[in-house]
Amino acid sequence: MSLYRKLAAALVSAALLSAASLLVFQSSDNTKATSAPSGITQNQASKKSSTHCSPYSTSTLYRPRSNSLTLTPADNWVHEIEHASQDTEILLADGIYDLLQYSVLLKDDITLRSESGNSDAVLIRGPGYDTPNEGLIITGNNITIADLSMTGMRDHAISAKPEIAGGDAPHIYNVDLYNIGTQHIKGSPGTSNGLIACSAIGYKPNGAKGDYNGAIDLHTASNWTIRDNTIYNIAGDGSGCNVDKECGSYLTGPAILIWNNSKDTTVERNTITDSTRNIAFGLGRGHEGGIIRENHIVQTTPGDAGIELQSATGTIVENNVVLLKGNYRGAIEFRETRDIVVRSNTITSPPWDRGDNLRQDVHSNTIVKHPDSDKPDTTD
Repeated sequence: MSLYRKLAAALVSAALLSAASLLVFQSSDNTKATSAPSGITQNQASKKSSTHCSPYSTSTLYRPRSNSLTLTPADNWVHEIEHASQDTEILLADGIYDLLQYSVLLKDDITLRSESGNSDAVLIRGPGYDTPNEGLIITGNNITIADLSMTGMRDHAISAKPEIAGGDAPHIYNVDLYNIGTQHIKGSPGTSNGLIACSAIGYKPNGAKGDYNGAIDLHTASNWTIRDNTIYNIAGDGSGCNVDKECGSYLTGPAILIWNNSKDTTVERNTITDSTRNIAFGLGRGHEGGIIRENHIVQTTPGDAGIELQSATGTIVENNVVLLKGNYRGAIEFRETRDIVVRSNTITSPPWDRGDNLRQDVHSNTIVKHPDSDKPDTTD
């Protein structure tokens, strides 16, 4: 487990245990008042458990392949990956793999993972933010990327491009993605049945450049599951830049953004720490169905929304813990929605109806103070 996964788990654990000792109040959405939020335990604060994140090679997600290929950093590894036969498992020996071209294209029925199963032992390293680079590009169906780390790409670490080819059932499992210029994982319109699980995604100190960034950004995606990930420090530098250009026009986006007429997304059991914005469905461009549940969101510095729904229809938000620092009231906020459910969440402000919503069901949410708050609670 990487250092940042451990730190995130410790931060959430401390925050939740502190929050459990705080008094709560009756909010305007018929929230119950209790002396301690029910159901918060130290076990909930951990990023993942062996139940949900077993080693890839022994997990139910493992995809047996007919062919096997082992590569080292000394090999012409990019060429070998791009020209591998269909239905091949490519095993990367421990080491640093410097990517000296724009990207690596992955085609149908390919698995790319570390031979050891240790994500810290294999690093695919891009050329840095000064050189356009997209890392691994998914251009086929049934592709798996697992058990490795990536850093130093200006644009994305992993992107799915069904406009080139494929886009069905990509699996991203137990990867560490850090210090990527824009969105760490990007899905162009048309991907389906994808999985991002048991991974760490974020910025190490001084790793962000500009404000056009995020952990996961999916357009027109259907039936994706995003679960059991640690996401940390998704925050820009305040310059308003797209990395180093078009400055002044960008704001930091949500850590997890699913939009542009996506549907049936499951976002569950993720830990998100110290990110400006956190989870968003729709964001003015539509999302149908889906569920956001059992996520833990903690800020230690003031930021923006915890969970936001805009132009979402039929989405359920339940059993999340959202502890926002500062005065922003949108622990969970919704606008321009239809038929949503917001229930049984533990949050630092009442659910915020921002207008133009129809048939929302909001109930049984428990309101707590942030562990570091010295201000009295208010219902606004």
